[in-house]
Amino acid sequence: MFKKFKSLVWQHGFIGLLLLSIYQFWWKIFNYFILFLKGVDFGKNIKFEGLINISGGKRVHIGNNAHFGAGVIISAGPDGEIFIGDDTYIGTHTIIIANKYVKIGNNCLISPFNYMIDSNHGIALGKLIRLQDYDVDPIVIESDVWIGVGCAVLKGVKIGEGAVIGARAVVTKDIPPYTIAVGVPAKVIKKR
Repeated sequence: MFKKFKSLVWQHGFIGLLLLSIYQFWWKIFNYFILFLKGVDFGKNIKFEGLINISGGKRVHIGNNAHFGAGVIISAGPDGEIFIGDDTYIGTHTIIIANKYVKIGNNCLISPFNYMIDSNHGIALGKLIRLQDYDVDPIVIESDVWIGVGCAVLKGVKIGEGAVIGARAVVTKDIPPYTIAVGVPAKVIKKR
C-alpha cells in the first residue's frame, strides 16, 4: 500500500495527489446528489468514475455496489423502466434507453461504448418516419453476462445467464445462456 502511495506522490506530487482525491470525491458526492434529487432508487456503495446522466427518476433502479464509468447515459422514457442489478459494471460512455423496460442482472460486465435501446421507429409507407409511433419490446440481460466493447443490444432481446457477447456485435435476437455470440448480427459460435 505504501509503495503505491509513494509511486503516486512521485508521479503527481503531493498537491497533485490531494487534488486528484478531492476531484474523485467530488464526482461521487455530485452523482449521489443528482440521483437523490431525481428520485432514483439506488442501493449502497455505488461507484462513479466521472459524471453520469440519468433521466427518468423513480423509474430507474440501481442495485448495490454498481459501478459506472464516466459519461454513462441512462434514460427511462415516460412509460419506461430500467433495472440495473447488484455488483454490475456499466462502462464508460454506455447509453441505455428504455421506452418500456430494460433489465440488467447482477454481476454483469457491460464494457465501454455500448448502446441498448428497447424501441425503434415505425417505418410504414405513407407517413413520415419521425412522426410514427415507436415499436417497443423489452430488453432483458440476465446475471453474469459480459458484453464486449461497442455492442448494440436492440429491442426484444433476451441475453441468457452467463453469456458473452463479442466486441462490436449487434444483438438482434435472443442469446441462450452460457454461450458466446459475435458478429453483425450476433450469432452463437460456441458454448462456454
